[in-house]
Amino acid sequence: MAGSGARSRPRRLAAVVMTLALAATTAGACTAGGRAGAAAGNGRNIVVAYNNKINSLDPINVEYQQANVVLQGLYDTLVTYDAGQRLVGRLASGFALSPDATSVDVTLREGVTFHDGTPLTAADVAYTLDRTARLAQGAATYLTGYAGTEVRDAGHLTIRLTKPNSLILGGLSKIYILNSALVRRNEGTDDAQSWLSANDAGSGPYRLTEARQGDTFGIDRHPGYWEFDPARPEELSFRLITESATQRDELRAGNLDVATTLTATDAATLTGTDGITVRTSPTNLESVVVFNMVDGPTTNPAVRKAIQLAYDYQGALRAFRGGAGSVAAGPLPTTMSCRPDLPPAHRDLAEARRILDQAGIGALTLTMSFQPSSTVWKQEATLLQSNLAEIGVTLDLEPIAFADYLSRLSDRSKIPQMMLLEEFAQFPDPGALLVRGYHSESVGTNRSGYADPELDALLQQALASPTAEQACPSYLRAQELIDREAITLPMYTLEKSIGFANRVSGVRPATVGSGVSVPDLRLSAGGAR
Repeated sequence: MAGSGARSRPRRLAAVVMTLALAATTAGACTAGGRAGAAAGNGRNIVVAYNNKINSLDPINVEYQQANVVLQGLYDTLVTYDAGQRLVGRLASGFALSPDATSVDVTLREGVTFHDGTPLTAADVAYTLDRTARLAQGAATYLTGYAGTEVRDAGHLTIRLTKPNSLILGGLSKIYILNSALVRRNEGTDDAQSWLSANDAGSGPYRLTEARQGDTFGIDRHPGYWEFDPARPEELSFRLITESATQRDELRAGNLDVATTLTATDAATLTGTDGITVRTSPTNLESVVVFNMVDGPTTNPAVRKAIQLAYDYQGALRAFRGGAGSVAAGPLPTTMSCRPDLPPAHRDLAEARRILDQAGIGALTLTMSFQPSSTVWKQEATLLQSNLAEIGVTLDLEPIAFADYLSRLSDRSKIPQMMLLEEFAQFPDPGALLVRGYHSESVGTNRSGYADPELDALLQQALASPTAEQACPSYLRAQELIDREAITLPMYTLEKSIGFANRVSGVRPATVGSGVSVPDLRLSAGGAR
């Protein structure tokens, strides 16, 4: 039961929020002025920042946001989503899901070649899908029920599934197609994972020229690209810059052209700077705390609901995110379609204490893992720690690298007790989060380890529906169940800020995945120096 000294501490909470917000503001403070120097964009080069270590460029790791920043320039997918969130062809000139959602017929675009000049054929698609399913990690989560690919001729194929899966088309927007002949020559003993970690076998608008894992990656424009555009920069460089304030300062100094992970505070300090544009856009990205639903105290719904009621959503959104977003209202980001009318998350300390008292829960100590690479994540973790102290719960904080966290998800017994994340829909379909995040068979992406036959049945109904309209009722009921069970602590749907030099155009958030859309980057008229 919560101790009396933790029952009412509004002054302490206000002090925590103010102190952390002041620290963020101080870190982001800089004098007004214009963009210095021209070191970033010498000639036809654009320099882009990313903020977390990249260990491999194997396309199997497409789910890892940082790796995907580079991968999207090197490879093509069969389909993608346009700015209006409509599914359109890329390497596929035609595609159709069968009425029972168990197969996809694909016609390939003519005239596509890989970087070494090898023509794209249906055999390359079959090899890529087979390899992805065989490795059973990363991108394989988008191929649920994959049975195999029938190559009908060089330009036509049929993807077959063992069970209905209407998400397969959206999932194909996350599968980068490999040059099968090149990869086979370098397969080694690990299905070419070692080789692909620092080499490319793609057909995308750029070719890999430099791969210094954990530091700098370089790509140059592919002259034989099927959708060649001379306005694309001749070269792109990716620099690891973990801190938003450093990205801000490097952009202002002229050593960087695109800062992809600015905090709201740093974005605000750049706004109005000569030669720099700051663009803030809504995203399908949600801050969330995932509870361990396998074992431990967080399997108790009273604990989860009390934690939900303890967090200061509005204060944190203002202090740490600069108000750039909206408080969560259910398990999906508020930007997505097919959402039930659920109330926004709110704070109620008295109700949180009542729930714990009624459940007979006294002294309670929990552990939450978080990624220390972001100042904002540290601030949110610290605030939740303070919030829970107000209801008599001790929260220990455990820093963890994201790669280490992902490795723990393959074993349900190693799932962290609580994990602070930013979860985003890898493609704009409700199932991209609901099926992958809550279906019991989604090992590795079901972050909580939650398993419930009723929820599985609802999600399976949606997967068997060939259209989004037919799937929506099942997805609505699934969200209501997830909300009722308090499986996670959804915090807020985020807006993201990208800062960029005015010599760069085409800067927009990626529709598939997150971050900036690298294939859309262009040099503005007169931008080359």
